[in-house]
Amino acid sequence: MNEMQQASEIVMLSGEHVMTDSRKVAEAFGKRHDSVLRSYRKLHCSREFAQHNFVECLEINHLANGKPEPVIQMTKDGFMFLVMGFTGQKAAQIKEAFIAAFNEMAEFIRTQTDGALRKWEVAYLEFRNDQDHASRCGKDLSIWRNRKLVHLARLERLDPQIMLPLGAQKAA
Repeated sequence: MNEMQQASEIVMLSGEHVMTDSRKVAEAFGKRHDSVLRSYRKLHCSREFAQHNFVECLEINHLANGKPEPVIQMTKDGFMFLVMGFTGQKAAQIKEAFIAAFNEMAEFIRTQTDGALRKWEVAYLEFRNDQDHASRCGKDLSIWRNRKLVHLARLERLDPQIMLPLGAQKAA
């Protein structure tokens, strides 16, 4: 499997965020998970950066009799900060592939969000058009109720004028 395929399998969607985790990083770089955790703990980043880019979770390790083991979830920026210290040609190739995979996933999310927003806008415009139409129909119906009475009264007044007297028909 090439580096791009490997990276795209490691990048995941967590809510609306593109993430990876320390286990996947260890696997991709051919390192032991505890070595990646040690590298994470040695990072000298600010507390704010760490809060925005790293989340420490506990996962059950079935190989260690179900003992919880820390796993670090990280954003693209967190990933980059962590792996900057990894060296070698393979590390460089994987870093480039990860950057491309993260960017591809971010673009996919943006595209999906844009598409959903456009669909919502179309649906909302259709709703408003139908609502306006119904409102106009309601107003027209109200006008009709008032005008109907005027029309009926007028027709009642005119009805006697068009009736031929029955006696006049027999004489003719």
